[in-house]
Amino acid sequence: MDELHSHTGETVAESTPSTLRKPRGFHPWEAIDYFVARHSSLLAFLIIVVLVILAWHHRFVQDDAFISFRYAKNLIDGKGLTWNAGERVEGYTNFFWTLLIAAGMDFGMDPVVWSEILGMSCFIITLVATYSIAVRLFGKRSESLLAIVLLGTNYTFICYATGGLETQLQAMLCAVAAYMTMRTERASMPIWSTALLSVVLSVAMLTRLDSSIFCFIFFAAALATLIRKESESRHRQVLQSVALILPLLLIVGTWFTWKLAYYGNILPNTYFIKASSDTSLGRGLNFLYIFFKSYIFWPFAFLFFYGGREILRAGRRSILLMSWIVLLWMAYTVKVGGDFMEFRFLVPVLPFFFIILTWLLFTTLQIRLLRLAGVLFVLYGSFHHAESFRYTLDDRIEPIADLQGHLYDPDQHWVAIGQTLGEAFGKDPSVTIATTAAGAIPYYSSLRAVDMLGLNDTWVARNGVLISSVPGHQRIAPMEYLLERNVNLVISHPLVLPLETTSTQLPMLPAVIPGRSVSYRVIEIPLDDHYKFVALYLHPHPAVDAAIGRNGWTVREISGQK
Repeated sequence: MDELHSHTGETVAESTPSTLRKPRGFHPWEAIDYFVARHSSLLAFLIIVVLVILAWHHRFVQDDAFISFRYAKNLIDGKGLTWNAGERVEGYTNFFWTLLIAAGMDFGMDPVVWSEILGMSCFIITLVATYSIAVRLFGKRSESLLAIVLLGTNYTFICYATGGLETQLQAMLCAVAAYMTMRTERASMPIWSTALLSVVLSVAMLTRLDSSIFCFIFFAAALATLIRKESESRHRQVLQSVALILPLLLIVGTWFTWKLAYYGNILPNTYFIKASSDTSLGRGLNFLYIFFKSYIFWPFAFLFFYGGREILRAGRRSILLMSWIVLLWMAYTVKVGGDFMEFRFLVPVLPFFFIILTWLLFTTLQIRLLRLAGVLFVLYGSFHHAESFRYTLDDRIEPIADLQGHLYDPDQHWVAIGQTLGEAFGKDPSVTIATTAAGAIPYYSSLRAVDMLGLNDTWVARNGVLISSVPGHQRIAPMEYLLERNVNLVISHPLVLPLETTSTQLPMLPAVIPGRSVSYRVIEIPLDDHYKFVALYLHPHPAVDAAIGRNGWTVREISGQK
């Protein structure tokens, strides 16, 4: 029987249904506790099923996911982990996730569908791991169930069960690593189990290198526990330590060696955009502020103020560990300037956040009705965020609906733009496009592409023109560079117009237009019966000229100024 830490900090064994005593008389709260404890496994299963249905209802995919999809496609096509064939740049930040996507694509799976299956699987495991952690921390199963209810109904968390990126995989690995680290406190720990923890930490780092923040904490905590364990002999302590250290060194060390040989650098290309640009601490702080404001978490500040002293007391090691991870991750989020996506950066630590919040609700609020009110307020906060969160020019954080809308909304439809270009040019690798929307458009077109924001371009990442402090959008390719790369069509940020509209403007090209008046040729390319998009025809190409004549595309001369 697993041992659990009670609210008093003592180690207790949770009562099994067979040892529970039925409440005498009518005591609603005791009756609820008795029912939940007796049927906890069934309730946990039913809750997770409901949460999975809820997450599936909110499934989506975003443009950045198609960056990984393009690398995965090139890998299975024999072109290596490259953005363009023959150009080695690490524009993805999710090595292990990209390999998983490539594995599914190699078996004929559509990457969007495959990413949804992977994401939902990780979502389920994250919930199970969160419940398991809570059971080891709380004295009652009801509180553990409540923790996954609050987590699984959080709008950001359930939406990022999918999304196409590695977000939920990172959250899963973080939660699993936390549970396995807690298990190192057992009197007898199998060596294979310690080695497995090391592998999980390694895979977390291969999934995202910034996972090293929580991996270091788990590694240090596990190593300290193994070394000071008095029940183990010195020889076994050494073996346990080696089992924890060696797999991590071998796996991560091999990966780093390959990265140096293949890309010439251990750090991904995206690091150089953020490290050499203004990441804005103000943006990072505002990112966290909007998160707490939108979810109306600020009334719970007193719980953290009063409960913080309880956390620091003896017997709170696991809660303290999770608190440090949440705080360090939020500090990291501030340092990198937050994100332009709706709170995706915070998803990996949300399981810990809600475990801590649940624990504080039950240790700080002694009146049950007050606890119930707190729980209902958290649930309302998620509903409030889902209904009210919108994009603003000041904050520049894109809601999930907007991220999905870029790809499929009729007046944007980046997927259709990529498909149209791919069909028009027969996926000719000699045709080069340039775009800031470097996801679905390059993926579906299969054309050589210049990422104007530099995520997949080493030169732009280091030398592009500074335009903002929005993470991932700090630099842009200048016109001279596009000419040097022999770019044929500049899509930039896609300009989609009603079909009957006469185009009198260029695609959005901040910091790209020269400072003198000059004439440009733009092509109006129909998407469907209602919309068209505009491309700047920069460098002539026979395939483009042939497509213009074959499809009857409108070509206009437009004067442009900086």
